[in-house]
Amino acid sequence: MDSISSKEYDHWKHESTKKQVRHLTWYHVNELVDTLEANIRKAKYHYELIVGVTRGGLVPAVMLSHRLKLPMMAITPRTLIPITKRCLVIDEIYDTGDTIKQIKEVNPGIHVGVLFHNEALPDLEYFATKDPLNQWIVFPWEN
Repeated sequence: MDSISSKEYDHWKHESTKKQVRHLTWYHVNELVDTLEANIRKAKYHYELIVGVTRGGLVPAVMLSHRLKLPMMAITPRTLIPITKRCLVIDEIYDTGDTIKQIKEVNPGIHVGVLFHNEALPDLEYFATKDPLNQWIVFPWEN
């Protein structure tokens, strides 16, 4: 089988959604993480651990872990998080709500932060931007 280009793959991957594809740069991600960090600091809640949701949440979680000088761990949506820690779960996008719903079912009361928050869904504790999410967002680590 011949390999396909990234552009061809994006077209094939997102054809069924009929959404336009929006490619973010590292610059955009850095700005979003800056905003998310500022919102977290404004809340003045003392977290002890950043938790990144595999796979997309790992990059912003690592970035926040460094900026907030907190340790970080990775989870899948069905992972039980140690309740002895004040944890902040980070994911890249809150689109359908399925991932966050799974996390909150397993870990009631956990706080969550995302880069992109679907404006049609109930509010999370922290987000960088609210968006109708009518485009398929491709993060730089997905290229």
